Amino acid sequence: MEDFAAISAFVRVVEAKSFAAAASQLGMTPSGVSRAVSRLEERLGARLLFRSTRSLRLTDDGAAFHARCKEILADLTEATEALNYATRKPTGRLRVGLSLAVGRAALIPRLDEFEARYPDIRLELSMNDAPGDLNEEGMDCAIRVGQLEDSSLIARKIGYLRNVVCASPAYLARYGAPQSIEDLRHHRCINYIMPNGKPRQWQFDTPSGQVGVDIDAHLLINDAESVIQAVGAGLGITQAPHMLVACMLDKGMLELVMTDTVSTGKPVWIVYPQKKHLSARVQAFIEWVRELFDRTNEPGLKKIVGVKSVGEQRLSA
Repeated sequence: MEDFAAISAFVRVVEAKSFAAAASQLGMTPSGVSRAVSRLEERLGARLLFRSTRSLRLTDDGAAFHARCKEILADLTEATEALNYATRKPTGRLRVGLSLAVGRAALIPRLDEFEARYPDIRLELSMNDAPGDLNEEGMDCAIRVGQLEDSSLIARKIGYLRNVVCASPAYLARYGAPQSIEDLRHHRCINYIMPNGKPRQWQFDTPSGQVGVDIDAHLLINDAESVIQAVGAGLGITQAPHMLVACMLDKGMLELVMTDTVSTGKPVWIVYPQKKHLSARVQAFIEWVRELFDRTNEPGLKKIVGVKSVGEQRLSA
């Protein structure tokens, strides 16, 4: 255990860039931290740090040793958190990547629930429609929609982003509700323009199978959240993932129509880097997101389209 304490002191000195700052964080004296690092160097038979009154820098051996120690200490922390997950609340910073639409429309309006359940987790959301590299960006996990590219990540499928047709009560009072796919050509439809510049094709599940329909939209917008806002303002009717409109449906700002054509939609995943142990923070977030997804994506719709199984898989490297 003495070696672990010395290694922890060494890593903290490197991260803090000074013995004094590391000592303050560890509750030790600067001389005590310095002696711990010196003993570690003696035990290893290698110099880890170049010290002077003005600077502190790693030797080549120190840089290599620091990289390994940092990873080992992180694994040790995660193993401890995982072991104690059932007996104490998760704590610390949790970095999550997700798309703008899912973040703004689905997660952020419900984050008060997450914070009430896990008040000691400091959540950091990185919202970007261009998925980045979790390892390079230091992300703990991410929510991804659609087919996943091959990677070194672990992926858990939490379901499908089911698509529903909806409109505001004001629109329906003025124009009525479509009763079939054919009726849509008589309505003021609002559609999303995809990044490739093409309007999104609406998908419908019918007794004869899934069909794609090209919509002659009255209004086209290249931002998914803005499409939903326009529909809420009574400007037209749209098809959108149920999870993204759930809050507005709950508040009565939108209503579902054509519920017999709800489409399966794209798969939704929680992905995270391959590690021996999953931290308590990530476990807590995964559990909460799966509950949120079940509650906001398919309320009252399971009898129509059925429930897809959820599972976990390892993506090929």
